[in-house]
Amino acid sequence: MVMDPVPSYEELIWLFEAEPVYRYVEGERTADYEFDWRELWPYTAVTFQSTRAGYDIEMYIAPGYEVVRLRLRVAPNGAELLDLALRGVRSVGVERIHGRELLRLDFPDGSPASTLWLRMKPDVAVLWSYDPTS
Repeated sequence: MVMDPVPSYEELIWLFEAEPVYRYVEGERTADYEFDWRELWPYTAVTFQSTRAGYDIEMYIAPGYEVVRLRLRVAPNGAELLDLALRGVRSVGVERIHGRELLRLDFPDGSPASTLWLRMKPDVAVLWSYDPTS
């Protein structure tokens, strides 16, 4: 099942302020075969990385499989604060609200997980709730 709507990679590049890493690029170059990950979007997996407010933020996303892995580490020592491996993510988006830049992960209706928000500017924070009785 593909995320619906499919995340805008342009918005994600804007939010992370960097191009993502396509994990198969070196193997494809070695095989003399090279694809632009954009041609395969959303049926490919990429990793976005950024450093904000003293934290390294990493998001692995495979929209064609509704998979997101979100990791936060303290920069520069790399101490891990958060590592979420999420399946069944309905959509991923970017929000700009009152000078804040946010990553939004939505889950299906009826899911025990509500929208996960990762604030990336002006500071870093995660807001998420989970209700197993839903």
